[in-house]
Amino acid sequence: MTATPSLVLRGGESVLRFAGGPVTLHRPDKEHHIPLAAISFVHAEGRSLAIVLTASGANEPTIYRVTDVDEAAALAFGEAVTAALPAEPAPDGAELVTTRAPRAPEPPAARGVAWGPVAAAVAAVLLIALAVFAARG
Repeated sequence: MTATPSLVLRGGESVLRFAGGPVTLHRPDKEHHIPLAAISFVHAEGRSLAIVLTASGANEPTIYRVTDVDEAAALAFGEAVTAALPAEPAPDGAELVTTRAPRAPEPPAARGVAWGPVAAAVAAVLLIALAVFAARG
């Protein structure tokens, strides 16, 4: 089994990510998780990439579009996602997409102690202790 490399496509304020599983679209106001079975096809054209979802005959397909992207990166991203699409997609892809508010960055206190300043302080105390012992002895 071949591992799929993690791909990132940035355009404007949007970021698409694909690592073999669902495609994730991050936008400033929303984060969409798009399962591969929800995707009908991916279309890269110039500096834009469109992810077109499957839809029943009565519904218009949902399209997620990212613009102002690198052309070569859009082609590579589209080809990678297309190669991973299942043979039998879901009949209505929009039902499979989950959308939520984007994750807020963790506050510095939640990430733990910044060890750089702590290590510098410990090193300084050890150097002073060594200097004191060297002067005594």
